[in-house]
Amino acid sequence: MLISLDVIIDNEYVCPAEFADLPSAGVASILKRLKYASGWKKKLKALIPRGFKYTVLSDLLEFLISRTPLLDGKDEPPRFIEFGGGGFIPIGNHLVALMVTRAGLADGTTVIDIGSGIGRTAVALSKRFANIRYFGFDVVRFGVTWCQKHFAAAPSYRFQHANIFNSFYNPRGSETAETYQFPVPGRSADFVFATSVFTHMPRVEVAHYLRETARCLKRGGTAYFTCFIVDAESRRQIEAGVPLFRFRYSRDGSFIESLEEPDLAVAYEKADFEAMAAKAGLEVVAFYPGSWRGISYQDFQDAYVLRVTGEI
Repeated sequence: MLISLDVIIDNEYVCPAEFADLPSAGVASILKRLKYASGWKKKLKALIPRGFKYTVLSDLLEFLISRTPLLDGKDEPPRFIEFGGGGFIPIGNHLVALMVTRAGLADGTTVIDIGSGIGRTAVALSKRFANIRYFGFDVVRFGVTWCQKHFAAAPSYRFQHANIFNSFYNPRGSETAETYQFPVPGRSADFVFATSVFTHMPRVEVAHYLRETARCLKRGGTAYFTCFIVDAESRRQIEAGVPLFRFRYSRDGSFIESLEEPDLAVAYEKADFEAMAAKAGLEVVAFYPGSWRGISYQDFQDAYVLRVTGEI
């Protein structure tokens, strides 16, 4: 028997965990992990098998969103179809506020949202700024469809489905992230961001996305990326058994949480991530550690502010 859990941490991050052929001790483990899903509705949602959620259920949601008003919502989608971990409005507002204070995001900016999800950040941007020119793409089709429908009267907000394979979110994808070209012209964006995207991607794909980011950014443009970074502090915390994520397995230059589901959560050595960014033509402006380490910080994931160098 295979049970897939979505474990909600800090009301932001959804962490699936798999247990096969569970003995009684495994049941206890499930109950322990379910404590991260607050409320009975989230606990029930957490028990939906991931293989079902992003295939059969995803197709049904796509049909209902595109053909009926049942899932339109007002300022946000119905909670049961969110796949970003809950807290749609407050977390979206929080992420935008961080990009403003940390990376200088401002009105009148042309932005690219890598992994636009079901519109959490796009909605927050539209509420805060009047003149943002926005393009977002994502691998989850029903999320893109919801955004296209919600922003139908806002031509400055555009969304596109990227049918990229991801064992976590798009197991039927036909394209590969390591060769995918962002569907925007070069030197067209002031600001590129990705939140909780690199945390599900292997090294070769992250390196390619960094190169694509540098290609799309204007001279002096800024990028803001969240990630899991292994450095001296996070390593000490992991060795002390503090964080839920231990990243005990190595895979192709990265650290992963699960051998069975390698795209579940992916981390990178700090020096290696910064070397990939430099090779892509991006320089580090600032680094902000996250509270996934078991230490109180402003956001759950680590974050980088990067800028295009003059060498590309």
